[in-house]
Amino acid sequence: MNKKSLGDAPHSKTETFHAKVGRDMPHDHIELAQTPNGELGPRCKSCGTRLTFGEAMVVDRDYFCWKHYVEKTGADTATVEIQRETRFWKE
Repeated sequence: MNKKSLGDAPHSKTETFHAKVGRDMPHDHIELAQTPNGELGPRCKSCGTRLTFGEAMVVDRDYFCWKHYVEKTGADTATVEIQRETRFWKE
């Protein structure tokens, strides 16, 4: 009698998992860390600071904090701060 084990059927819900051999995932080189607020995110490539994905700046395939992003790219913020005597809602 030919007995089949679980996972041998072509459409079985319990198919065995076989690891894919081949290319690495595109972000395998990124070191991840948990930020102080509990989020998972990358570390700065230059200084190792823990970042959220929202605050991390991307250059090529690497993540940087704002300070090292500016050093690497020469870019800076386009925001111009306006100093006022009183707040706009109090005018």
